[in-house]
Amino acid sequence: MLKLVFEILETTPAKLQREISTLSPREMKTRPAPGKWSVQEVLAHLEDVEEVGMRARVAAMIEQENPLLPAIDQEARAVTGRYNRRDPRRSLASFSRQRRANLKWLRKLRPAQLKRKGLHAAVGEISVEELLNEWAFHDLGHLKQILEIKRYALFPRMGNMKAFYQLS
Repeated sequence: MLKLVFEILETTPAKLQREISTLSPREMKTRPAPGKWSVQEVLAHLEDVEEVGMRARVAAMIEQENPLLPAIDQEARAVTGRYNRRDPRRSLASFSRQRRANLKWLRKLRPAQLKRKGLHAAVGEISVEELLNEWAFHDLGHLKQILEIKRYALFPRMGNMKAFYQLS
């Protein structure tokens, strides 16, 4: 099953690059709806949590005995990290660099290390292997989110064909 995890983790940066390649700076800044993140904010989030939400937690579980893994308030981090002011292409470039380094590191983990555990402040006990699966799931969720943002941009310009669709 980790084969799928690594395939997702490895291909996410290129998929993100492909999805944003034709977007203008204005399109990347535009929020699809109140309370929803823009592409720019999604990319800033991915850059931010690659270290603090993912790698740091795996490292803690490997290096410590049942460490407490703090929960992350992503909405607060979006505000304090000024996600809405970050250059989306720079965020993606930084995320991509971090991801390459993280994959190189993750591929060196031994089977016993994948079983190590930590105590996540919000959900309780988790293992390294479970977090790796969540890491890939998280990537897919944000890829889907960017695709949804692109759908929101097209929807108003579809005329009467909008009758066939509903935006959530």
